[in-house]
Amino acid sequence: MTCLAEGSWPLEFKWILNDTEITAFSPEYKYIITSLQRSDAGFYQCVVRNRMGALMQKKAEVQVAYMGNFVEGDQKKTVSQGKAAVLNSPVVSSYPRPEVTWFRDGYKIIPSGRIKL
Repeated sequence: MTCLAEGSWPLEFKWILNDTEITAFSPEYKYIITSLQRSDAGFYQCVVRNRMGALMQKKAEVQVAYMGNFVEGDQKKTVSQGKAAVLNSPVVSSYPRPEVTWFRDGYKIIPSGRIKL
């Protein structure tokens, strides 16, 4: 992330994550995350100061995409002809939420007036 600022030098920069200071003031105007983790998600702000005062920039949200493991295995349901079959989506921890595709006998189920996904 880059904190752009103009003013009398020397400018010093400090970074804040979720209202907690994560760096001290320094001349470095960039904040680099070398190995992004889920815990790096949140609201970042930069504070810029010089001998005249300090300015806090607007918050910028960082979201970290990840995909957890599927918890459940196969689902099998038997229903009487003409009755509704309700299948539950598998539980998976992720961001953004995954798109689920259902299959029957190896063929993708296409939503229609009869089938709602």
